[in-house]
Amino acid sequence: MTNKKSLAILFTANAVAGFAQGLTMLAIPWYFTVNNQANIFIAYFAVVTLLSLFWGLYAGALIDGFNRKDVFLGTNVVGGLIVFSVSSLGFKEGTLPTELIVLVFTTTFLGYVIHYPNLYAFAQELSDPKDYTKITSIIEIVGQSTAIGGAVMGTLFLDGLNQDIVFDLPFANINWSLHVYVPRLEIHEIFLFDALAYFVSFIIILLIEYNPVMGVNHADEGTLYERLKSGYDYLRNNQLVLLFGICSYAIFVVVLVEIFCLIPLYVKNNLGEGAEVIGLVEFMYATGSLLSGIVIQTVFSRMPLLKAILIITFLTAGVFFISSFTALVSVYLVVALFKGFSNAGSRIFRVSYLFALIPNELAGRVNSFFNVINTVFRLFFILLFVLPFFEEGNNVIYAYFILATFCVLAGLILVFKYKDFNSLTGKATQTH
Repeated sequence: MTNKKSLAILFTANAVAGFAQGLTMLAIPWYFTVNNQANIFIAYFAVVTLLSLFWGLYAGALIDGFNRKDVFLGTNVVGGLIVFSVSSLGFKEGTLPTELIVLVFTTTFLGYVIHYPNLYAFAQELSDPKDYTKITSIIEIVGQSTAIGGAVMGTLFLDGLNQDIVFDLPFANINWSLHVYVPRLEIHEIFLFDALAYFVSFIIILLIEYNPVMGVNHADEGTLYERLKSGYDYLRNNQLVLLFGICSYAIFVVVLVEIFCLIPLYVKNNLGEGAEVIGLVEFMYATGSLLSGIVIQTVFSRMPLLKAILIITFLTAGVFFISSFTALVSVYLVVALFKGFSNAGSRIFRVSYLFALIPNELAGRVNSFFNVINTVFRLFFILLFVLPFFEEGNNVIYAYFILATFCVLAGLILVFKYKDFNSLTGKATQTH
């Protein structure tokens, strides 16, 4: 594998940032839910999602117009300063107004919009085509391993822990207890972890030796409009790529809507549980994603790319249908494992496919248009689920049924256009 050292440093920086960001994004939705403001948070999320429509387009131009290492450095500095400033005010005042909590959420969420396309474009730039699937799998394994840690720590910090853990094994004559105390952290204290991670990630990225495998021209190609138009023209001239991208993004759409809008509401209103179950769900999501990165290299590596995406899409629909018909914590945790597996698996295949098909110098702009399209779908669902109906009783289960149906429709399009997509993805499967 080419540029092993640089890629290892890149993955390490991503892991550090992912741990703390995951902690923050777990804390904020739960903060609003326990204060009976779930619908208010969903409304805020709708506004942030709308902002990401425009930001996503500009972010794509930035990714293609500048050195990807510099883009990482810049986003870490900006994100770190904003979150650190908010956290510092919280320490000074002892509390934070809702607007500043939303500011941190907005900063982190919009950071995702540029972070992940830049991460994949940078990894592609440093990799040989034959290693694309392996690289995206490693990104999932490393990223989700740290997400597991973030979920565990988030659960402990949100509610705290003060109890005795008893170990009783009579057959081995072992009987002892351990008192575990983890203080409950205020939300501005959790933000401090996030801010520090930005700065640590910045330092790590500085260590990357920039030796791209392919010659990529990041020079100015004209105005923002002209640069974006080149990405649009590519998709207009490759409409099967566009349709394939829309369908393969369906899993990402439903999972993202669930994570930020529905999980806290589902756990509180349908399961009748608290933050510890939220943390367990996040843990199972991350575990499923981690397993996906491993399984892709074994079982699915022998399967045609399109067939694998088809299976994963219908699997996602199935587990969302199951979620809409159950009120058992154990079942919800199991399906969360499969949701994490499906989301990560579809992303690995989708990114590998786009790596092989789309020129690297257009990667940011083309992905920005895919991001706009899936954002429109997410915005539709968010605005639908902000209706008071879904917050009443356990009506949140109907939201899961709607998302499952959306996945079924995407899967059916993949089935009906299978032959066309199969010929289109021939190039991608050569590197699979």
